[in-house]
Amino acid sequence: MKRILFCVVPEKGHVNPCIGPAQHLQAADCEVAFYAPADISAQLEGAGDFTFLGPRETPERHDLSRGASFAANIRDAAWLRRWIHSLLIEYTPAQVDGIRAILRQWRPDVVVIDPLLYASAIAAELEELPWVAMSNSLNPVLPDTLDSELLATVRWLAPERDRLFARYGIEAHFRGCDILSPHLTLAFTTENLVGAAPQGVELVGPALPAGARGDEPPFPWERIDAARPLVYMSLGSQLYYQPELFAKVIQATRATSAQLVLSVGELVDTDLPPVADERVIAVRYAPQLALLRRTHAFINHGGANSVMEALACGVPMLLSPFCNDQFHSAWFVERAGAGCRLDLEQASVQEIADAINDLLRPGPLRERAAQIGASYRRDGSAEAARLIIELASGSHPATAS
Repeated sequence: MKRILFCVVPEKGHVNPCIGPAQHLQAADCEVAFYAPADISAQLEGAGDFTFLGPRETPERHDLSRGASFAANIRDAAWLRRWIHSLLIEYTPAQVDGIRAILRQWRPDVVVIDPLLYASAIAAELEELPWVAMSNSLNPVLPDTLDSELLATVRWLAPERDRLFARYGIEAHFRGCDILSPHLTLAFTTENLVGAAPQGVELVGPALPAGARGDEPPFPWERIDAARPLVYMSLGSQLYYQPELFAKVIQATRATSAQLVLSVGELVDTDLPPVADERVIAVRYAPQLALLRRTHAFINHGGANSVMEALACGVPMLLSPFCNDQFHSAWFVERAGAGCRLDLEQASVQEIADAINDLLRPGPLRERAAQIGASYRRDGSAEAARLIIELASGSHPATAS
């Protein structure tokens, strides 16, 4: 029985894409465990009773990466740069020894890492274990011609990052924020969205769960009006504290024929945003995949997991990115013609209403989203699991980075 250890960033958008591959590995008689620097055991128990080898508490810095203060902080470019530096560089050395101890104790055949969790790649290299870079984002397929604030930050910290890895005798290769594996790098997308894969990167398709994802909340399905097109809006599990934006979209949607579902986090316990009629449903956390299968248009922040799931369901998108790789996701979707980018902070209510109507009416946006959706009708989770098992069995050749 092969042992596979996932080392993940403890955020929904990073954990969720790992669940499907882990379920397929488990079904193939692999023993699967997870490590994260904060407690994700509740979701893992619900998704497949996976072993969790990380801490059973949540560090303060994890709690700080959400809510009103975080939503305000990410608008400060200097703060955002320091935060990225902390996550990628500053916290890494202190994590390496702990992960190495877990690897020695649990003795996996392959380590599957989130490419932003550099300490796990360092630990796997030092323990001479094969490791897979499994990205939740489109970082592994970024074209050299694309630029962004995030990529500027990466260029700024790159010399320090190189020195960090050199301290451990490792010559690492990166694309954007992501470390690339010399063994296997996976991206959850298809050529229809991103074009040909760079050397060493496998495009496996979307990573969807093979069963329960472990975080499915209750939802008032009886309130969905089947006679109206459904618009769903989510700004993710970190950047959801945007009451003004939700209020604008509510007002804009009332100028259309649609019903609106909002995933608003802790805002659900307040009177912000204003929800006053049956055409608007606000919940703390939505069962996103199930909802997207009934959705006609999706308003989101360009989060990688949200974009992947929307494309898998063939849903056209209105994207309003705030920071980091969200701009990359929006760029790919807009270039492919499967959605449009609109700054919800700057746009008027009428401009938002017009954009929603563009997504709802028959035309190029819906057609292109459906075409990409057809290319996403492949089991990326199963393919990822197959390639991981191949590597664990020693039959997958090393790939150039």
